Amino acid sequence: MPGGKGTRTGKILEDQIEIVLKNNGYKFRKQVEVGHRIYGGKYIADFIVESNKGECIISCKWQQVPGTAQFKLLEEIASLIYVITTGDYKKGYVVLGGPGWSKSFLESSLKQIHKTILQNGDIVEVLNLDNMIARLNIGRIC
Repeated sequence: MPGGKGTRTGKILEDQIEIVLKNNGYKFRKQVEVGHRIYGGKYIADFIVESNKGECIISCKWQQVPGTAQFKLLEEIASLIYVITTGDYKKGYVVLGGPGWSKSFLESSLKQIHKTILQNGDIVEVLNLDNMIARLNIGRIC
C-alpha cells in the first residue's frame, strides 16, 4: 500500500538500520536521490553510508504480507547496479525485512542468485536484517 500502512511498516525497517548506523558511528545520509531507475524515474536511496572504502547505498525492502514486492526485487537490484555503475558508489545492499517473503524466495535471494544472472551483480548484496546489523556492527560494508 504505497503511502499507507505498507509504507509505515517499511519505515520501521529503515528506523532499525538508522539506529545501528548511529550506534556504530557511521556517517550517513537518508533518502538521497542518487540517479535513475532502469525504467526511468528517480532512484531514492534509503541510506548513503560512508566507509573508508567509499560510499555505499542501502535499500530497505519490507514485505508485511505475501504479495508482489518480491517480484519487484530483481528490478530493484538492477536499478541499484545501474546507479552504482553510472555513479560514484562502491557497493549496494538490499535489506529484506518482514514476515511476508515466501520461504523459497527468501532462500534464493539470500544465496545471492542475482549474481549469476545479472551483469555486475556482485556489486549488490541481498541481506536480511540480522545479517545487515551484524555486518554494520563489525564494519564490513562497502
